[in-house]
Amino acid sequence: MKKEEIKSQILTIPNILTFIRILAVPFFMWLTIDKKMWVAAGGYSFPIIGFAIMLFAAATDVVDGHIARKYNQTTALGAAIDPVADKLMHVATLICLVVIGFVHWAFLVLIFLKELLMVIGGFVVLKYAQPIKANMAGKVASATLSLGVFLSFFHPIFAKYVFYLDWIVIGIATVMTYYAFAGYVKQVIPVYKTIFKAFKEGKDPNDYFSQPEEDNLEKTSNNEQTVEENDTSNLNAEENDIDKIVSNNDKDE
Repeated sequence: MKKEEIKSQILTIPNILTFIRILAVPFFMWLTIDKKMWVAAGGYSFPIIGFAIMLFAAATDVVDGHIARKYNQTTALGAAIDPVADKLMHVATLICLVVIGFVHWAFLVLIFLKELLMVIGGFVVLKYAQPIKANMAGKVASATLSLGVFLSFFHPIFAKYVFYLDWIVIGIATVMTYYAFAGYVKQVIPVYKTIFKAFKEGKDPNDYFSQPEEDNLEKTSNNEQTVEENDTSNLNAEENDIDKIVSNNDKDE
C-alpha cells in the first residue's frame, strides 16, 4: 500500500476527531478532579470546564460518524478506535465523578464490570465470527447513562433540591445496560458453544463459521449448474422438434 493510501486511511476527518477525543481524556480528568479549576455558581462550585470538554467529546462523537457515512470516509481504523474512544471517555467520566463525590462508586463498579465483560466477549467473538451489532436496548441505555452523567456534574443541586435525580437516572441506565447486556449474552452463547465444540473435536472454529458461506457458494454453484443443464435440455428438445418437423415435411413431399 502506498503512503498516500495509508495517509488517506488514517488522516480522515472522522479519525482526527476521534484522536482529539482520546487526547482530551487526560485534560478532562485533570480539569474535573482539580477543584482549583472549578467555577463557582449560585453558592456552589462545579467542574464546568471539564463538563464543557465532555460535551465537546460527545459532539465530536456524533459529528465524526455523520461525516464518515455522508462522505464515505469509513475506515477499518476508525471502526476500531471510535468505540475505544467512547468507552475511554465514559469510564474516565465516571471515575472523575466518583473521585469528586458526585457519583456513588457502586455505579462505576457495575458499569466497568459490564464494559470489561463486553470487551472480553467481543474480542473472542470478533476473532472467530462476525461482530454482534449493538441492539436498540443498548443504544437507549447508553443515551440514558449519558444523560445521568451530564446531570451528575451538578450533583450538589440535585442532591439538595431534586432528591438525587441524577443518581436515579444513572440507576435506571445501569439496569437498562444490564438488560441490553443480557440480550448480547443471548446472542453470544451460540457462538461460544460452537467454539467449544470445535476445540473439543480438535478443529479450527473458523471452519464452522465459514462453512455456511461455503455452503451458500456451493448451493449457488449447483443452482447455476442446474439452470445450465435445463437450458441445454430445452435446446436439445427444440432441436429434436425441429428435426421432427423437417422429417415430416420430407415424408409429405
